[in-house]
Amino acid sequence: MSFHERRYSSWLLGREESLTRRRDNAGRLLIALGVMVAVAEALFPWERATPDIPPLAHIGAAALMLPVLYFMLQADYRAKLQGFTRAMDDLGWRLAFLDPLLETEQAALLEQYHGAMLKPTQRWLDTTLHASQPRSLNAQVQRYFRAMPSPVHEADRMGWLSIFHPKTALSWLVVIALCWMLTPYLGIRIGSSVGLTLLPYLLVLFLAGGHLNSRFAYELALYNWLRLG
Repeated sequence: MSFHERRYSSWLLGREESLTRRRDNAGRLLIALGVMVAVAEALFPWERATPDIPPLAHIGAAALMLPVLYFMLQADYRAKLQGFTRAMDDLGWRLAFLDPLLETEQAALLEQYHGAMLKPTQRWLDTTLHASQPRSLNAQVQRYFRAMPSPVHEADRMGWLSIFHPKTALSWLVVIALCWMLTPYLGIRIGSSVGLTLLPYLLVLFLAGGHLNSRFAYELALYNWLRLG
C-alpha cells in the first residue's frame, strides 16, 4: 500500500466519518442518561426519604455533578488519546500494523528488526492456525487494538471480558456497592434516612464512557497516523 493510498483511501475517510458519528451518538446518549439521573435526583420526594437534608441540597448536588462528570470524561478521552498517540510513535508498533501489507523486501527488513526468532515463529503459528489469510484493514485495526502495549489501557482493550480484569472489576464492584448503599428506600439507613442520593448512578455512566473513550481515542490516533504518515 503506497503512502498516497494510506493517506487518502476511501476506507480511511469512511472510518473517520463512522468514528465521528459513533462518538457523537455515544456522547449524546451519555449526556441524556446523565440528565435523566439529575432530573430524577431533583424530582425525587426527598422530604420523605431524607428528611434531614433539604431538597435544594439534592438539586444543587445534581447541578454540580453533571458538569464534573462531563469534564472528567473529556479529560479521560484526552489522556487516552495522548497515550495511544505516544504508543504509535514507536517504529516497532508502526511496522507491526503494516506487516501484512509489506512487500517481500520490506518483510525481510522487518524480520531483521524483530530478531531472527520472533517473526519466523509467528509466521509458523499463523500457518499452523490458518491465520495467515489476507486481512482486511478493518480486521487489522481490530487486531492492532488488542496487540497494543499492555500499559495502554489494557483493561479496556479486553472488551466485555474486561470485567475480569482486577482494576475494572474492582471499579465496578465499588460503584455497584455505592449505588445499592445510597439508593433511597433500598440502601443503608443513615440517621433518619434510608439511602441518600441517586448520583452514584452517574459513576456507572462514567465507567461506561471511559470504556468507550479507549476505543474512540485509539481509532482517532490510528487514523491520524494513517492519514499523516
